Amino acid sequence: MITPGFFGLFNAHRGLVATQNALSTISHNISNANTPGYSRQRVDLAAAPAYTPTSRHEVTANQIGQGPVVEKISRSRDLFLDTQFRLASGKLGMNTDMRDILAQLEGIMNEPSTNSLNNTLQTLFDSAQELSLHPESSATRTNFIQQSMDLVSIVQLQATQLYDLRKNLVGDALVPTSFNTSQLAINVSEVNSKLSAIASLNSNIVTIKASGAEPNDLLDQRDKLLDDLSKLVDIKITNYDNGQLDLSIGGENMVLGGRQVDSLEVIQNPGPAPDPADVPSLVQTVTSGVILNDATGSEITGGKIKGILDMGGNDPGLSTVQGILGKLNTLVDTIATEINNLQAAGRDQNGNLGPPDLFLQNAAINPGQPLNLFHWEINPAIVNDPSLIAAAIDDPTATGGFAGVGDGRNATAIAQLRDQSFAALGTSFVDYLNGTISKLSIDSQTYQNGSNIQENLTQTIDLRRQSLSGVNVDEETIDLLRFQRSFEATSKAIKVFDEVIQSIIGMV
Repeated sequence: MITPGFFGLFNAHRGLVATQNALSTISHNISNANTPGYSRQRVDLAAAPAYTPTSRHEVTANQIGQGPVVEKISRSRDLFLDTQFRLASGKLGMNTDMRDILAQLEGIMNEPSTNSLNNTLQTLFDSAQELSLHPESSATRTNFIQQSMDLVSIVQLQATQLYDLRKNLVGDALVPTSFNTSQLAINVSEVNSKLSAIASLNSNIVTIKASGAEPNDLLDQRDKLLDDLSKLVDIKITNYDNGQLDLSIGGENMVLGGRQVDSLEVIQNPGPAPDPADVPSLVQTVTSGVILNDATGSEITGGKIKGILDMGGNDPGLSTVQGILGKLNTLVDTIATEINNLQAAGRDQNGNLGPPDLFLQNAAINPGQPLNLFHWEINPAIVNDPSLIAAAIDDPTATGGFAGVGDGRNATAIAQLRDQSFAALGTSFVDYLNGTISKLSIDSQTYQNGSNIQENLTQTIDLRRQSLSGVNVDEETIDLLRFQRSFEATSKAIKVFDEVIQSIIGMV
């Protein structure tokens, strides 16, 4: 039994152990001050229960202290702030991705600029106006043909860039391997990797918790994974007292404690609904086979994956990649149809009625593409023989219906198409294109503002988290000095007790 005479030495020993633990923890904090996801740790000290002697005659019970004990080494962490941060992070990931994709769309459309579609369209009708004034000029006819070719060329260049962008985002049926290499697939693969790591950490955390220890560094690793995962996809977390957690995505369980019960995969949409033209890729759970982006129930609602799915889809209320392609397709189809109609109703330079169409569909150009946009070309026969342009009208008052090579009235009608409205567009060519560009610009600015607001909100929440869990080197230095002094004082106490005991032994 420890006698009262040795309590001072015993307590000093406990003080040394407690102080050493505190110094080691402070050193751990300082060395991880710049480690992402690290949470400040603290040694929670408490006074050990007072000594109760076996005989009340030795000393009054519960009056002799037994020094400090380390209750636990705790993490500075707030579950509420973590939850708020992950919600904000998911919205930020979605807004940022949509902002970046919309910026790429604006770059492809390249409006306004000298090489833009709008400028090319205006130049085409300007050349038609010039043709109406000089229909007999071979150079003027050649220029009109060249401007028509430029229109087709720039539209198909933009269409190809748009197609490539969408393929890179969500894949395309023309390139089946793209469903495994798309940005969507890459992000889904990253989600699965983090789910596996979280499940593994869960298992280790529960084991360590059961032994009575605090797996603080493992908890930090898991929280960092959860933070990163929330940027990719919306997650729901259920925490338990034993340290484990359950995690679901889109309402579907992914991790239950130490088990990863499901994962995600990207598959080509087989149809019929949702339409593969609108939703080419489906994200589904591997084990349960639940589709998370078919608008039928369980849905992904946040994160970068949501942004990719939205921009790779065909939401009519958003300037999606496919939506812009559809707009361009409708515009060019209408232009080609209207000019071909006038070409068929007029007379060429030789007075022949109904010369061949100026715009032709050629399936050999960009084969497999479902939109007419990819297959237009300028009739090679007209390119080789500009006299086939029908600049003149079929004039019933003229001999043979042909008023002569100076007749440019049909070319005037082509030039006047610029300001006419068409049922397929609901407005004129230029206004339809400008409306499309304007909507794209508005959407881009909306998500630019949204990402800025969400970034500020996320940073604000993270600053609050860091004020609690982040390592302040100045504070740690102060604690380091404080516990250093405590260690020195306790060491001096041990030395004094040693000298006293040596004196007593000498006296005996």
